[in-house]
Amino acid sequence: MNDLNGKTVLVTGATGFIGAHLVERLSGNKAIKLIVLSRRPYDTKGLGNISTVTASLDELSRGAWRQAGISTIDVVFHLAAHTPKSSSDSDNLNLIHRDNVVGTHALLESLPLPPQRIVFASTLDVYGATPNMGSIDETTPVNPAALYGASKYYGECLVQTYARKTGCGYAVLRFGHIFGPGEEAYNKLVTLAIRNVLVGKSPIVFGTGSAERDLLYVDDAVEAVIRAASLPSREVGPVNIVRGTSMPIRRIVELILKLADSGQTIDFLVDKPDGYSLRFDNRLMRELLGTWEYVSYEEGLKQEIASYREYLQRMEHYG
Repeated sequence: MNDLNGKTVLVTGATGFIGAHLVERLSGNKAIKLIVLSRRPYDTKGLGNISTVTASLDELSRGAWRQAGISTIDVVFHLAAHTPKSSSDSDNLNLIHRDNVVGTHALLESLPLPPQRIVFASTLDVYGATPNMGSIDETTPVNPAALYGASKYYGECLVQTYARKTGCGYAVLRFGHIFGPGEEAYNKLVTLAIRNVLVGKSPIVFGTGSAERDLLYVDDAVEAVIRAASLPSREVGPVNIVRGTSMPIRRIVELILKLADSGQTIDFLVDKPDGYSLRFDNRLMRELLGTWEYVSYEEGLKQEIASYREYLQRMEHYG
């Protein structure tokens, strides 16, 4: 992160799951001039000296930066997007078009000057994984199954085109299933299982739970984002941001039960199909971003369970 010293750094999506963790990490380096863009007023309490710009992504203009006294931005971490909270939200035409298509274009057009680098958060949903697909790597054909994946692929193309026209650098990162504290709003495997366990219900698993998933802890995702901003190459990616090893869903849920010290048992819906496994190759990620020791499944789930307990207590307190 020392490569960001003395630079003006913008984070969009600062209130989102990964964005909030990224801001917390960057705010610890006082040599960075940190700017956060948020649709709603952003609470910087406890995060040090951070500049905030309150604006909707799709309505951004150069005037917004002038009004905030910002004349240059060196690095852009573009994480803002409409990210589906459940599979039924993957084709939300209005929000996906507004935030992911119009919003990304408006951001790029509004920048006071071309930055040194844009780090763009994309998704593995661009691949449109199907049964018997095998291990997915960056050579796997793009074939999004829903509008969300298509919009993020379009965002990749927008960023690459802007960068090549203006001469700035870019890094496109395709995130897989990221887990950890802060993802309570998502109806995903880990959050649904933790939610059920903590309220005294049995976690639900389809079939035998033999289908596999690749989970990467949010701190490791942030590490990848920061490393991508410091690479010497002007054009980086797309790069899959994944652990590179998968675990059966049954084993993940069993681990949640164990770590939550729960007396519940898994409710296997044997009339439902197991579904298919998702396996990803992270060789390019390791080649470009280097290696570090990832947070283990056990430690990551332990942290998320603790965070979710606090979240439920807050919800109960405020009614």
